[in-house]
Amino acid sequence: MAAGTKYNLTPEYKPEEFYRVETGVRKSGPWKLDIDNLVVGSTLPVFTPVQADLKKRTLVPVHNVRVIEAYATGETALSIKIAKDSLAYVGMFIGSGKKGVEVASIDKSNKTYDILTIKAAFGENIAKDAVLFEATAVGGTVKKNTANFVLYDAKKVESEGAVLCTLLMQAYEVKESKLVLPIHELDKVGLTSRFQFEY
Repeated sequence: MAAGTKYNLTPEYKPEEFYRVETGVRKSGPWKLDIDNLVVGSTLPVFTPVQADLKKRTLVPVHNVRVIEAYATGETALSIKIAKDSLAYVGMFIGSGKKGVEVASIDKSNKTYDILTIKAAFGENIAKDAVLFEATAVGGTVKKNTANFVLYDAKKVESEGAVLCTLLMQAYEVKESKLVLPIHELDKVGLTSRFQFEY
């Protein structure tokens, strides 16, 4: 290598320990990813919560968002700041279990957060760090998908051919604050005691 040569390369994957690795147990066989409402070319991170169909051996990612700035409801309050790298998409219903709205657009231009523009006021205040889920309807009362497993490793979303994934079915001492995608309390119920969360 010539003197003075500098390489400004960003590694594709940064190893991060989210849980005690020796407690992790992978589920056997590949699982086919449902890519609806996912961005082709994007990568689902390690520990993405998923709902797997045990008979069909298919899975769908669970679309949760973390609110990073408190939201006060009102007629003109039509934007919610959420953490980067979420799986939110235009047309998605987000809910708290009591209230909900439809996502009209997503602004990803800021380096530290994304902004969801919603079609109407949320109807209730949302605390900082609250986790909202993808709902089945605009009312926001029913969660669309509930996690029963998480992804063992990162997976790129491809448009051609089946995207096959490996599932993690057990992990202890999960450091929740280090996860890229948030886990809703209802997902923790679905994951059962096979997963133990710490902070």
